[in-house]
Amino acid sequence: MRSSDLDQLRPRFGYGALLWVARRMKVHTPQLQRVPRWITWFALSVAFGFLGWVIYLSIGITSIVTTHHYDIAWLGFDGLELSMVGVVAVAAWKHHPSTTIFTGICAVMFAVDAWFDVWTSPRGSVVSAAVLAVCLELPLVAVFTFATIHGERVKNKAMVVA
Repeated sequence: MRSSDLDQLRPRFGYGALLWVARRMKVHTPQLQRVPRWITWFALSVAFGFLGWVIYLSIGITSIVTTHHYDIAWLGFDGLELSMVGVVAVAAWKHHPSTTIFTGICAVMFAVDAWFDVWTSPRGSVVSAAVLAVCLELPLVAVFTFATIHGERVKNKAMVVA
């Protein structure tokens, strides 16, 4: 089977059929792993740790905030972050091609979280919010950014090889 025959299979049967045919033909297929395997366990750890943080905030944030619906807004955003980290864990576990998109979204969400945590904190807790941002949220931004860039480089190399 020639490569043009494989190109004709793609619209009808998708990439799964192409991989099946390629395996039968002993054709070299690019590695499907997009991000390092450790990102799965990292994302799971962050998700479990973040779940505890969301529970802690849901109990304690109402006592220190004076703006209406502030607690709902931030708990909702933290819940979105938690769910996105869970999506990264599942996507990385399954080696899904969209994993890098999800890691990029996580990086942006944690950067936004760090920014608004610092700039919307009350006067007395700006330093603790800045320390939390520098020691926790910005390192998460760095790791998820690394995973995004690394995964995209692997995808580009796979496209060049194929």
